[in-house]
Amino acid sequence: MRRTIFAMLGLLVLLTGCYGAHNAGTPDSPHYEQGLVDKAAVVVRGMRQDPSFKHIEVYLKNAKGVLVLPSVIKAGFIYGGQGGNGVLLARGADGSWSAPAFYTLGGGSIGLQIGVQEASIVLVFMNDKAFKAAIDTGLTLGADATAAAGTVGITGEVASTHAFKDVYYFADVGGLFAGISLEGGAIGVREGLNRTYYGKTITPREIVLDRKVQAPAAQMLKDALTVPVKGK
Repeated sequence: MRRTIFAMLGLLVLLTGCYGAHNAGTPDSPHYEQGLVDKAAVVVRGMRQDPSFKHIEVYLKNAKGVLVLPSVIKAGFIYGGQGGNGVLLARGADGSWSAPAFYTLGGGSIGLQIGVQEASIVLVFMNDKAFKAAIDTGLTLGADATAAAGTVGITGEVASTHAFKDVYYFADVGGLFAGISLEGGAIGVREGLNRTYYGKTITPREIVLDRKVQAPAAQMLKDALTVPVKGK
C-alpha cells in the first residue's frame, strides 16, 4: 500500500511542478507556501458563505481536522493523473485550529467531472483514526479510509462521530458544487514545503497535534474556519 501511495505522490510532484496553485507561484517560489495558505482561506470562506455548500457547517463543527486544496488539477495527458497541494489543520477540543501543515492529494483514479479541469477541494476528517493516519503515514481514500461527498448534510446535533464516514469532501468549480469521486486519492505530506514555511525540519504531528509552532501568517485561514458566517 505504501508503495502505491509513494508512486501516486511521485506523479503529483510532476504535476505540481507544471501547475501552480491559482497564481500562488511554483513550489520553488519563496512565496508559494504562503500563497497556498492564503488561497485556502479564500476557498473555505467562499464555501461557508455559499448556500450551495451549506452542509459544510455541520461537518466542520464535528471535524477532527481539514485538508484544504485550493487547486486540484486534472491532467489527462499525463497518464490520466490528477493532483494538488494544500494545507492540513487540526481542530482542538476548544474549537481552535492548529497551524497548517502542507500536504498533497494525488492519484490516477481521482474522478473530476467530464469537462472539469480544476477544482478547489476541502476534505473534512471526522474521526481521530483517519486523521492521525493521514498525519503519520498518509492514506488512500476508499482503501485506508471511507470517503463520501458532502452533498447531504447531517442535521441537528450529532451525539458522536460514529455516524459519520471517515472523510467527507466538498469540491467547488466556479461557485458550483462539483460531483466528483476521490476514491483512490492518496494523501501525503510535503516535507519540503513544511521545512521552507517553518524554517526548520518539523513533522506534521508536531505542527498540527503537538502545536510546537505558531503561524501568525495563517490567522486568516484559521478565522475562515472559525468565525461564524453572517446569516447562519
